[in-house]
Amino acid sequence: MNPVRVLVVDDSAFMRQTLKAMIEEDSDLQVVATARDGEDALKKIARYHPDVVTLDIIMSGEKDGLQVLHDIMTDIPTPTIMVSGASDENVNYVIEAISNGAFDFIFKPSGKASEIERIELELQTKIKEASISKIHRTCADDVKKSALKDVTLSVNNIDKTRNESLVFIGTSTGGPRALQTVIPGLKKGLPAPVLVVQHMPPKFTKSLADRLCRMSELAVTEAVEGEVLSNGHVYIAPGGLHLQVKENEDGKLYVHLLDTPPVHGVKPSADVTLNSLLEIRERSFVVAILTGMGRDGADGITALKDSGADVHVIAESEESCVVFGMPRAAIETNKVDEICRINQVAAAICQQFGLKGDE
Repeated sequence: MNPVRVLVVDDSAFMRQTLKAMIEEDSDLQVVATARDGEDALKKIARYHPDVVTLDIIMSGEKDGLQVLHDIMTDIPTPTIMVSGASDENVNYVIEAISNGAFDFIFKPSGKASEIERIELELQTKIKEASISKIHRTCADDVKKSALKDVTLSVNNIDKTRNESLVFIGTSTGGPRALQTVIPGLKKGLPAPVLVVQHMPPKFTKSLADRLCRMSELAVTEAVEGEVLSNGHVYIAPGGLHLQVKENEDGKLYVHLLDTPPVHGVKPSADVTLNSLLEIRERSFVVAILTGMGRDGADGITALKDSGADVHVIAESEESCVVFGMPRAAIETNKVDEICRINQVAAAICQQFGLKGDE
């Protein structure tokens, strides 16, 4: 098996060598070249055709990382992992990069030995996952392709005589871009709150919520401990905390945040939220599992279905996923009602409430 070929792009010679050494600690990975700036990166991508690029998000020169990413995704689509400093000001840059086609991101290593070891393993793992991911060009041709008819297993509308409903969306790698398609496609009249679990660290989920809010008819905010859920409002689970749904004495649903260990290696976890719905009675649920690594969400939908809850489960199809891990695991439970491409998910959700969503 040939090693995964990587191009490292950073304006710091020290960081280029550091990342190269970290990557090549894994014998399945090979750094074929390094680049000092955006122009150098684009030339070397064309020359070496790497399987994966690691790209510094803040670089000197005529083009910063975001501009280089745009050129890569437009002209020579290549799985790209953004490399960012850990400062607060970089959060928005990272969200923008991931929303515009970057596979994922890592923080630059500091001098702590334990942190270097953790980041090294994270970088190696993400490079391997990126090498087998699907990259979607940021051009009109792909929009046309994605409009092809989706595979549908069944469409069974929710029993609208039930009291209240709730929509849940779980996603990971590729999620920010997928959410930019789904959330703006939901209509204001949606008679249910929407909970989103996106695997992300603290601070990043707030930036993601703000970005989605600017793009959407619905209000989108990061969830806050104790707040009562409102229909037609989207709540993003905070990074670094699990989110449970509870019911108060008045029968209203509210947010309960937990600082407990990760589940499936992630925090927040979709399964934690879905399992909390087992305690909610007399309600209907629509669950959508989108692109992402791992199997988070599969156990939760199984538990809900087996409990007899009124739940309709949607999974994103392989054709539009960046990583087909989470949807595949959901589908393999045989509990999924509907499979569709990402540009059809909003319409599939809205259809459950008799609304017409964007397609």
